[in-house]
Amino acid sequence: MYKSARLRVGETVVGLFTLGIGMFLAIDTWRTPPSAAVAVVGPGMFPTLIAIGMGIVGLQLLWEGYLHRFAEEDIPDLDWRAVGIVAAALASQIFLLEPLGWIICGTVVFTVAAMAFGSRRHVLNVVFGLLLTSVTYLVFDYGLDLDLPTGSLIEDVIAPTE
Repeated sequence: MYKSARLRVGETVVGLFTLGIGMFLAIDTWRTPPSAAVAVVGPGMFPTLIAIGMGIVGLQLLWEGYLHRFAEEDIPDLDWRAVGIVAAALASQIFLLEPLGWIICGTVVFTVAAMAFGSRRHVLNVVFGLLLTSVTYLVFDYGLDLDLPTGSLIEDVIAPTE
């Protein structure tokens, strides 16, 4: 049975948090002085796109939290185990990005996140993660001339210092 509209705390809190981060990113990006180089894709483009996206998601979550009617049985239980595994994988990226580089680190995070959400196609996850992170690396490094970390361990293997 559907209940009358009432505050859904989870969506409201996450919506406010997401909207707040989006607003912070937007203000911080717009306050950054423009660079001397004139380019079609400047250093503020991606933070602006991310801020807009986070604002849209935050507003959508607030809409869900305040206005929608729902049935109690329609609310899924939060899988804290999956959330914890994905959070740990993202946190490990802080420490692994510099030594392992974008491609390997991103592939590991993608594979672990896929496993946390129930995927059992481990080889396919690794291949898709490698493909996704490799394309991202090529686009940023060569297409946009924005350096993503190669990885100090990888650089030592490719071009060892004497």
